[in-house]
Amino acid sequence: MTQKTIPSCNASLEGAKVNLLEQAGGLFKALGDPSRLRLLQALLSAQGPLVQHDLAQRAGLQVSNASKHLTLLVREGLVRRHTEGTQASFQIVEPVVAEVCDLVCGHVSQRIQASYKSLS
Repeated sequence: MTQKTIPSCNASLEGAKVNLLEQAGGLFKALGDPSRLRLLQALLSAQGPLVQHDLAQRAGLQVSNASKHLTLLVREGLVRRHTEGTQASFQIVEPVVAEVCDLVCGHVSQRIQASYKSLS
């Protein structure tokens, strides 16, 4: 079995020191809230941009609450915002967002199944 190469978390990018652990922490923080995960799930299932009102509705959130969470998702680079007139639409930035969500949800699902089996 070959071992995957893991990039250094204290890498240099174009001569400037970037602390990748802090950047990764910001992403995990963004992914650590159920409301933000619902927004990502709604965007992933739509497979395209959604206007803020529709996105909030699909995620089961108030528009004002969704707006706060979407601001953080945009800042962390997970979601792209496009404004046309007074309408803001959002979409997933990279396919890796779906991969990360699938990986985490698969892990959680396996843990729940293992816990359930141990109770049986």
